[in-house]
Amino acid sequence: MSLLQISEPEDNQALKKHYKIVVGIDLGTTNSLVGTVSEGKNPVIIEGEDDSKMAPSAVLYRSDGSMEVGINRREERLGPSDVIIKSVKRLIGKTYEDFNNSVKQRELSKKVFSGKEIVCVETPHGQKTPVEVSSEILKHLKKIAEKKIGFGIDGAVITVPAYFDDTQRQATKDAAELAQIRVIRLLNEPTAAALAYGLETKGKGYFLVYDLGGGTFDVSILKLEEGLFSVMATAGDTQLGGDDFDEAIAISLSKKAGLDYKSLNIRDKKRLDDRAKELKEELTENNDGSDEVTGTFQLEGTNFTFNLNKSLLANICKDLVEKTIKISKDALADAKIEISELNEIILVGGSTRLASVRETITKVFNKVPKTDLNPDEIVCLGASLQADSLVGNREGKDNWLLLDVIPLSLGIETLGGLVEKIIPRNSSIPCSETKEFTTFKDGQSGMMIHVVQGERELVGNCRSLAKFELSDIPPMVAGKARVAVSFNLDADGVLSVEAKEMTLGKKQKVSINPSIGLTEKDVQQIILSSHENAAEDVKRRALEESRVELTRCVEAFESALKDDPDILSVEESKTVSRCLENAKIIFTDKGSSRKKIEDSLKELNLISEPFAERRMNAAIQKALKGRGVDDVSTG
Repeated sequence: MSLLQISEPEDNQALKKHYKIVVGIDLGTTNSLVGTVSEGKNPVIIEGEDDSKMAPSAVLYRSDGSMEVGINRREERLGPSDVIIKSVKRLIGKTYEDFNNSVKQRELSKKVFSGKEIVCVETPHGQKTPVEVSSEILKHLKKIAEKKIGFGIDGAVITVPAYFDDTQRQATKDAAELAQIRVIRLLNEPTAAALAYGLETKGKGYFLVYDLGGGTFDVSILKLEEGLFSVMATAGDTQLGGDDFDEAIAISLSKKAGLDYKSLNIRDKKRLDDRAKELKEELTENNDGSDEVTGTFQLEGTNFTFNLNKSLLANICKDLVEKTIKISKDALADAKIEISELNEIILVGGSTRLASVRETITKVFNKVPKTDLNPDEIVCLGASLQADSLVGNREGKDNWLLLDVIPLSLGIETLGGLVEKIIPRNSSIPCSETKEFTTFKDGQSGMMIHVVQGERELVGNCRSLAKFELSDIPPMVAGKARVAVSFNLDADGVLSVEAKEMTLGKKQKVSINPSIGLTEKDVQQIILSSHENAAEDVKRRALEESRVELTRCVEAFESALKDDPDILSVEESKTVSRCLENAKIIFTDKGSSRKKIEDSLKELNLISEPFAERRMNAAIQKALKGRGVDDVSTG
C-alpha cells in the first residue's frame, strides 16, 4: 500500500504559518479604506477591482433584490424604488430621537424611522439598521483584502472617531462581527494618524492631530514620552466636515447665479452639492497656476454658470474653518498645553487640502503642518501598523504602547443625588479604578448602583448610563458595610462596572451600553455647562451634603432612642422630639438654606451629646456588672 502524497506548501502558505495576516480598516463617513503590512515592508492601502484605494461608504439596495457596496454613482440614476444609504456612520449607535435632533436628513434618500428604539432605514430589502449597513461595507473591504492577499485575514484594527461613545463603539464591533471580522482593537482615528507619521521615533513632545474628513471633525492632543503615547485631550464635531464645506459653497454659488438653493428638493440640492465639491477639488488640485474655475449646473432645462476663485473659496469657508480652530484651542486648553509647546501639527482628511485650512492653521499655531502623507490614507495606514504590532508581527523598537482617553467623567450616584466621580474625563484608557462605599441605614441589605456620565455635581445634571442592584449585603450598623465599586474601561472604551460586598464577597457586574449616543457638540456643551455652573454646583453640592448629614443624624438619633428609650427624662424627651421634628421639616423642605440646615444639625448634635454619654456609661456598667476588679484586664 502506497503512502498518500502531500504537496509542498506555496510561498504564501509558508508565510501564513509564521506571520499573522491582519488589516487596518478606516471605516469612514464618506469613504472607507483597508490596508495591511506585508512582512518586512511598510503599510500599504489595498486597491479594489476598479484600482481605487477608497471605497465609498455607500450601500445600494435595489428593488430587484440585488445589492451593491462601495458604489459611487449619482442618485438621479437610481430606479424609483432603489435606496442608496450613505453616511451611515453618522447614524450608528443612535436612537431616532438623536437622529431628529442632530443628524442631517439630506444624507439619506429615503425615510428614516424608529425601529426598536434605534434608527432604521426602509429599503426594498426590508428595514436596515446602521449596524447591518456598516457590516455590508466591512464585508466589502474584507473581500477586497482577502482577494489581494490570497487567503483569509486573522483580524482587523478598525478606526472610530475619538468621540464615539460606548454605544457607538459597541455598534461598530457588532457590525464587524456580522461581517465575520475579528476586531483586534478599535482605534481612535487621530491616534491612528499619529502612528502613520511615525511619532514613536520623535523621542518626546506634544502633537496636535487635526482631522477634517467628509462628515466629521476630530482633534487630539498627543503626548509622547519614553515610547509611550497618550492622548491628553480630544474634541470635535460629528456634524462638521467636507460635506458642510460643499454645501456652503453650493449655497454661495447658487445665490450669485440667481438660483434659490433653499427651494430645491433634496435630490437637486445633492446634485448641486456634488457640483460644488467638484469645483472645490478642481481649484484645490489645480497645478496650472490658474486662480479660477468655471462650471455649469442644469436645472429644469436651464443652465446656470458658476465661477469659483481661491479668494471666494477662502471667504466661503472662513466661518467653518474658524469653528475647527476654536475646537482645537479648546482641546489645547483641556490638555493644559500652550500653542508654543506643540512640536508638530498633523493634518488628516481630504478636506485639509484646502489652502485656507492650511494657511489658517499655520497662522494661528505659528507652525507649518505636516503634509508628507496622503491625508485620505494616513488613518488606514496607522491602523494597519497598529494591527501588525498588536499581533506580534513587529518586534523590538517597532513595538509601541498607545493610550487613548475618555471624553467625559464616569461615576455613580451617592446619597442626596450627588455624583462621585470614579474615572475623571481625559483619563487614559485602558484603565481601572475602585472606590469603597458603605450603607446609609442600619440593617441595610441592598444597594442601588446608578452609573452616570458627566461633569456636574448632581445626578440630575448628568447622563444616566445604567442601574443595577447589589443584594444580600450582611445587615450591619449604618456605615459599617464595605462595598467596592470597580470601573473598568477596556482598550475600546467600553465600560464594565462591578460592585462587591467585602465581607461575604457577594458581587454584581454589568457592562455599560448607553441607550443614547453623544455627539461632539453634546460633549462640548456638557463641559461648557460644567464650567458655567461650577460655582453654583459647589454650593448645591455643599447644600445636599449638609442635608444628607442632617438626615443621617436624625435617623441615628431615632434608632438610639428606640434602643434606649428610658435614658431621657420626660422633659428631655419633649425637647428631643421637638428638635427631631423640626430637623425633619428642614431636610425635607427643598427650599431650606444651607445655614438653616447646619443650624439644625448643630442643635441636634448639642442635644445628642449628653444622651450619647449616658448610653455609653450604661453600656459600660452593663458590661462590668457582676465582675470584680481582678476580672478586668488592663491589657
